[in-house]
Amino acid sequence: MHVAVLAGGRSPEHDISLASAEQVLSHLDRTRWTAWPVHLDRDGRWWPRRQPLPAGVAWQPTDHTDTAGPLRPGAALDWLLDAAGVEVVLPVLHGPFGEDGTVQGMLELYDVPFVGSGCAASAVAMDKLRTRHALQQAGVPLPEAYEPRVGLEAADPALEFARLCDAVGTPAFVKVDASGSTVGVQRITTEAELSRFLGEFRGRFRRWYAERQLLGEEITVAVLGNTGDELQVLPPIGIYPRCDTWFTHEAKYRPGATEEVIPPRGLSPARLDEVQALARRCHEVLVCDGMSRTDLIVTADGPFVLETNTIPGLTRTSLLPQAAAAAGLPFPALLDRLLELALAKAEPRAAAR
Repeated sequence: MHVAVLAGGRSPEHDISLASAEQVLSHLDRTRWTAWPVHLDRDGRWWPRRQPLPAGVAWQPTDHTDTAGPLRPGAALDWLLDAAGVEVVLPVLHGPFGEDGTVQGMLELYDVPFVGSGCAASAVAMDKLRTRHALQQAGVPLPEAYEPRVGLEAADPALEFARLCDAVGTPAFVKVDASGSTVGVQRITTEAELSRFLGEFRGRFRRWYAERQLLGEEITVAVLGNTGDELQVLPPIGIYPRCDTWFTHEAKYRPGATEEVIPPRGLSPARLDEVQALARRCHEVLVCDGMSRTDLIVTADGPFVLETNTIPGLTRTSLLPQAAAAAGLPFPALLDRLLELALAKAEPRAAAR
């Protein structure tokens, strides 16, 4: 079966997406899947290969000599369906313009099966503030937060720092509204640090907010399956940065910078069941499909949810493949499972038509 692998995109996580896609293409079972990699460049142009990528050949995303591009997204999808015969799409995209429902909405309009959550679920989960509101309504425990009345453009550092201190105190974690891979997340203790944060992301994101720092064990729990069907909650992973005081972008992607332990240290069987139930609940509340990965802090008062990712990283150091392997799903089998879930999700719509 022919599968298009979409990678890159216009978000700050472009390079992480490419690293994920390289791992996907090197592990995809070529006895089952014919791979058509598509480079989405930083300007929004799509570069589909004219021929499928042979097994054992490394993909060079910026080598456009044997591509059908540059094409606008709709034209590229037309080419993939009509010329390449693509039957299912695997978006390996992180952040805005890829994980936020934009690409998913286009694929839904084309009635193309694709891996992961649909347009609505992707859009809500990408927007951290909307995610908070949805999970709050469902009774999911979350850190206390300060939600500013004005966006990034109009934020006054002195005024906002005073309000932030009154609401959640310091240290606090300030976050932009729609990003991932710990891009747009900073730990602050002073007005000057908040001012630098606002200056760095003003013009790039619309909104921001702050959460109270919680002291405890940081963990992540992945879920496989389509909402409404049987879900598989994977083993929790404990996250222990070796060089940083918290799980920064560098700690996440620098090999050896973080110790990741399955199961997490110090969690009782009852607590492990509790965090797995919370991850399942988040997957269901947000109506996720295919996969999700929910990040939590387990404090002395219990677990609190930080966020849910609908397209978790798939790089060499990423957490979803580690959790899947611990559950008996090596990377090729994980990819098989995700593509099978995409095809299963499309079957009812195809039958209705």
